[in-house]
Amino acid sequence: MKIDDQKLKQELLAQNLITEKSLKTLELQAQTQGISLMKLLFDREIIPDEKLGTVVAKLYDVPFVKVGEKSILETTLRIVPYTLAANQMLIPFEQKQDELSIATCHPDNYELISSLEKKTGLNVKVYYATNKDVKSSLKVYNRDVNAKFGKLLKSALEDPNKIESLKDAAKILDTIILFAYQNNASDIHIEPHKDFISVRYRIDGLLQTITDLPLKILELIVTRIKVLANLPTDEHMAALDGRFKIDLENNEITLRVSIVPTYDGEKVVMRLLSSPSQELNIASLGYNEKNLKFISKNLQKTHGIILVTGPTGSGKTTTMYSMLKMINSPEVNISTIEDPIEYRLEGINQIQVNPKTNLTFADGLRSLLRQDPDVLMVGEIRDQETATIAINAALTGHLVLATLHTNDVASTLPRLTEMDIEPFLIAATVQLVVAQRLVRTICPNCKTAQQFTMEEIKALSEKFELKFNLAEEVQKLTSDTKITFYKGQGCDKCANSGYKGRSTIAEVMEVSDEIKKLLFSKASPKEIEQQALKEGMDTMFSDGLAKVLQGLTSIEEILRVIRS
Repeated sequence: MKIDDQKLKQELLAQNLITEKSLKTLELQAQTQGISLMKLLFDREIIPDEKLGTVVAKLYDVPFVKVGEKSILETTLRIVPYTLAANQMLIPFEQKQDELSIATCHPDNYELISSLEKKTGLNVKVYYATNKDVKSSLKVYNRDVNAKFGKLLKSALEDPNKIESLKDAAKILDTIILFAYQNNASDIHIEPHKDFISVRYRIDGLLQTITDLPLKILELIVTRIKVLANLPTDEHMAALDGRFKIDLENNEITLRVSIVPTYDGEKVVMRLLSSPSQELNIASLGYNEKNLKFISKNLQKTHGIILVTGPTGSGKTTTMYSMLKMINSPEVNISTIEDPIEYRLEGINQIQVNPKTNLTFADGLRSLLRQDPDVLMVGEIRDQETATIAINAALTGHLVLATLHTNDVASTLPRLTEMDIEPFLIAATVQLVVAQRLVRTICPNCKTAQQFTMEEIKALSEKFELKFNLAEEVQKLTSDTKITFYKGQGCDKCANSGYKGRSTIAEVMEVSDEIKKLLFSKASPKEIEQQALKEGMDTMFSDGLAKVLQGLTSIEEILRVIRS
């Protein structure tokens, strides 16, 4: 039920919370911005949150609650996993016998409430809380993390409340990086806001708020990062990029730094790049046996192109480096052109793209061809020029590995034709296409099983509004009438998320003679996919579903990552 602006106006005027003149002005502003009056009122904080929240709760016909003031038990929090709570903007705050009280800014989400009742076996009582209150209160899920971080910070500083020097800032930064490393974070976000600094980590692909720090120390921390990354400390209004290395628990870690100016100050994102190359093992990335054979066979070829595709953050670079490690030897000359260089591999010549010196992917690749290479890796094919040079390299007896931004293998070859590459050149060079995503794996410490009938699985298809029948897809992989799916309940080992670590799901297509014929006839991606399926390709979804049935990940996670 959407709150009607007219009813909201009537209630606000009836309670003398605003004048009619002010309302007319605000209505006009809301229309200009294309948002509701309610959103504008909350955004502008014209009426105190609690008073406006009470009015909105009355219109929703549910009680109002200030959930941020509630003392919530850990056992209550575990009833609803953090990921669900964050995605749906709700907080479970009290359980009494068979009743669970939740606070949400969307009390009209009846489907979610029904689903919660079914999953928990409890009657759900809904309270309205403002968006700001719910968002702030979600931090309660990380209070054990906050406590651990606070303890670590206290051991680093004599007085955590007295931070005045660059030396103190260095200790805080060391603590932030160490804690990120200990929690397997891939990225650290240091974000300035109006009154505080938010420190967030990306763990298993999702951002989690770790702690808030005083805004007054932002400049000290950013200056320390700039010193480490050899960046100008007196530049505050330009985007800066750099990197530095640090030793943590006997491991050398490289951090790639990006700094951008925002309204409240400079925002920093640091990506943790683990240096030891022995971690780059393609067999451990999650590829099934069939796909590993395809990859291994094509890596033995002396010429041609292998393409790895997927959106940003799908693990393409790690897969490419793992492939290079498989074929790296003193007898093979391997060179790369990258932006940025994320891993340092011994025995491989790696070049960083540098727009300031006009060293682009195309120019770098053209130069590398004069360096007597056997294998070339192109960080990304972004334009026709780079694609043309890569294809010419493959035609003249080089093995080329490259990434491309497409959603699946079937749309990859047509994407190259859109770059004005002739179909006969694509057919002559592209040997293998890999499309992939990363899914979170279930925490082994809190993993539980749940049985579903085929009817219940069909209901899941309807719930997630899938364009295919999930039950039919399951039956292709198993003949069992009752299917066991797994999930993580949430525990202290996985920060109550139910997940720990990530795995690859992929589809791998060899470019056969039949697929080449389709390419010449300008076939659609769907026709290419159908031919690849005839030849035995596993779709990304079927690969993910197999991992669900193996108990590696949950059906919800697969459906979150892949919607088709």
